[in-house]
Amino acid sequence: MILLPYPPSANRYWRHFRGRTVRSMEADKYRGAVSYYARVAGLTERLKGAVRVCATLHPKRTKNGEASKTRLDLDNCVKVLLDALQGVAFDNDRQIEDLRILLGGPVEGGGISVTLESIA
Repeated sequence: MILLPYPPSANRYWRHFRGRTVRSMEADKYRGAVSYYARVAGLTERLKGAVRVCATLHPKRTKNGEASKTRLDLDNCVKVLLDALQGVAFDNDRQIEDLRILLGGPVEGGGISVTLESIA
């Protein structure tokens, strides 16, 4: 399992520039963080073949220890997460044949925990 930083909103991840859709600077920063945390967690090679991705979005914890009421929608964070993992954990998101996303408990600063595995 890899605990990654809280992903940016898909609305801030992509930008339109000269008629093209490109990643924002915030997206590039997040992709760099995902790459770093994946290496620290021991992910040294990309998965080959079919891949299972299980992710749990952890909202930011408030001062009271409760989950923040302001959080990303689960479907909003999936594309951002998979884009950031592409080229780090697997070559292409077409390899994903099993995708699960859950809402978990709050953590300091928020985050998303991810388990990746090859499936036969």
